[in-house]
Amino acid sequence: MEIVVKQEGTPFIFALVGRLDTNTSPQLDEYATQLASKNITDIVVDMADCDFVSSAGLRVIVAMQKRAAKGGSLVFRNVVPDVMDVFQMTGFDKILTIE
Repeated sequence: MEIVVKQEGTPFIFALVGRLDTNTSPQLDEYATQLASKNITDIVVDMADCDFVSSAGLRVIVAMQKRAAKGGSLVFRNVVPDVMDVFQMTGFDKILTIE
């Protein structure tokens, strides 16, 4: 997986490219922690090129959502059908903001 910054500022937009799985989820977790430490609280995640999310990836997304609930926003855009299926099966479509 690759993390590509698309826009700095508010909102901060980055894209996930590839698979968000057991091997790559620590990378996203570390990245999200770095953003939080810089007080970047309004985040948009472009998922157009992320074709798979595992349970490990879902755990990181939950952690990001919890941070956002404390005074920021987290939006997922361009979620591909396979990933949307995972979000719907797990109920994440009800707790995340998806555009």
